[in-house]
Formats: sequence, C-alpha cells, structure tokens
Amino acid sequence: MKLTRRNFLAAAPLAIGAVLQFNGVAFGQKAGKGLFAIPDLSGDALSRLTWDSFLPFVNTDFTFGEGSNAVTLKLVDMTDTKPAGKRVCRGQESFVLRFQGPFDQPLTDKTYRVNHFNLGDFDLFITDGGRIKREQYYVAVINRIVS
Repeated sequence: MKLTRRNFLAAAPLAIGAVLQFNGVAFGQKAGKGLFAIPDLSGDALSRLTWDSFLPFVNTDFTFGEGSNAVTLKLVDMTDTKPAGKRVCRGQESFVLRFQGPFDQPLTDKTYRVNHFNLGDFDLFITDGGRIKREQYYVAVINRIVS
C-alpha cells in the first residue's frame, strides 16, 4: 500500500480524534488499575535501601529467616556493577551484596526475610556464591531504577 501525502493528511485528524477520545491510552501513556497496573512498592522495605544504606554496614551481621531456621550471615563485600566507562544515569543503581555464613548451615536459593539491627526488616533474594575453606558465601544482586 502506497501512502501519499494526501492520504496521510486525510487520516491524521481521525488518528488525533481517536487519541483524544481514549485520553492517551492508545499510546500506553496512562497507568490504570487494570490487568497490567503498576505495582505500589511503598510497602517494600528493600526499595528504600540503596548502596549508601548498606555501605556503612559491611562486616555486620544480618539474620536470614525466622525462628529456629534463622541463620546469621555477615555482609563482607559490596561491588558496584555499573558498566565501566559508561556515563552514570541518574536514578539507576546496580550492585552486588556478598554475604558470608556458616558452612554447616547452607541456605537454598530463595527470598528470605532479613533482619538487621539498623536497616530493619526486608525481603531479599540470595543465591549460592560458592565455598572457600569452611565458609559458605551468598550473593544478592540489586539492579533497579531509584525514584
């Protein structure tokens, strides 16, 4: 189908009318409460914790899990994972938290309820980070847009 200037100019008012009729929804500009609504993260405690929140607490203990299944892990390292040589984009952060724990109490890869004496309670997904001697390591990756 060949699109001429005349056909384009004739169709433009119809397209504009459709956009105005749907209040911008035609272009995906409106967040609704429908099937694909944007989740409210205000109740997610981890969303308020940034690189600067964790940094002062390297070499402190975090409790993973609750009750008799709780395991204490130490935050031993933080790694900034922004691409080298790339300009830092405002509002984005990407880093890895590395925890060290007991060899005889291994944790599975999953989301745990975490407690810290200063940072409070939050949920965090950790995965196996390998073993060195009698220590088990775990990693958590934080990669997000910060408002």
